Amino acid sequence: MKRTVILACDLYDNKTPELCQEWESEETIRHMEETIQKLGYDVTILSHPTEITSVLSNIPPQTRKDWIVWNLVEGYHSPSREAYIPALCEYLAIPHTGSSAAVQTFTLDKYKTKLFLKSLGIPTADSQLILNPMDLPKINFPIFIKPNGEGSSLGIGENNRIDRIEDWSSVAIPLSETFPSLLVEPFLSGRELTIAVLGNQGNYQTTPPAFVDYPGSVYSNLVKSKESFVESLDFQVPHALSNLLHSYSLKVAELLGSAGYIRLDFKLEKEEVYLLEVNATPGFSSIYSTLPLLWEKTGKSYSELLNFCLELGFEEFNHHFRYQYAKDRNL
Repeated sequence: MKRTVILACDLYDNKTPELCQEWESEETIRHMEETIQKLGYDVTILSHPTEITSVLSNIPPQTRKDWIVWNLVEGYHSPSREAYIPALCEYLAIPHTGSSAAVQTFTLDKYKTKLFLKSLGIPTADSQLILNPMDLPKINFPIFIKPNGEGSSLGIGENNRIDRIEDWSSVAIPLSETFPSLLVEPFLSGRELTIAVLGNQGNYQTTPPAFVDYPGSVYSNLVKSKESFVESLDFQVPHALSNLLHSYSLKVAELLGSAGYIRLDFKLEKEEVYLLEVNATPGFSSIYSTLPLLWEKTGKSYSELLNFCLELGFEEFNHHFRYQYAKDRNL
């Protein structure tokens, strides 16, 4: 039987960028569709929750092993939003790309992720969770404040750097009206680095790391674009630093139990490296996403990247115990 890929996605709407900055553009989804079709799969694009749940629940149980859902659903606001598709697929015994619902939900919470990884030897800067903007920061200024559960620089601009306590309320209160959970960290002025880990537990590999350069002093939502890659990647990372990022990233993947792919962002500050965040649902656009550019630095194509991720999804389905309950129930 020919295998079928469902591209489950939210489609970017430039009328509401404050909600859907993380969502993929229709151009990206169409390009993924064409690329995957050339790999020999049938492809279906689904972008509405009712449509997605209806189609998945009506796949005959005996054929579900021949389907795979590419998880591109990002949602907004909910702390569980990146886990919608993995949880549904696990419950129905349908393969999917990327990490489990548990990993998705955990890594979306930057504060918890940093506490956990720091306790196990991954260097991270001090951080403070803010649930009430009337609570003052306990970290020395200058500080940086951002949403605790968002990506793609949502809620981040040049004024997120706060240099004195007198400016706290004017930044924290408006931000908390949209994002109820905020994270405060020391402001790190050094260069940002990014690296990806691909593979399933016990068999991970990293891409080359790269410095991420961007206009301005802050990697803000103004930098992000659905038309082009505004940032630039500098792969001239010193050998020792590259090895360190490779080591930390593999350790993070093992500690989290990630599957398929994750992207990690670091900051280099006074010759010390600090983990900023782990993204378990990174973008896959060949136009504006970082992970495909990191992958292509290895000399492999975008098509090979998508094929590898699909193979990893089927492998995870065949071997990981988290699918066993659903497999048993569907027999």
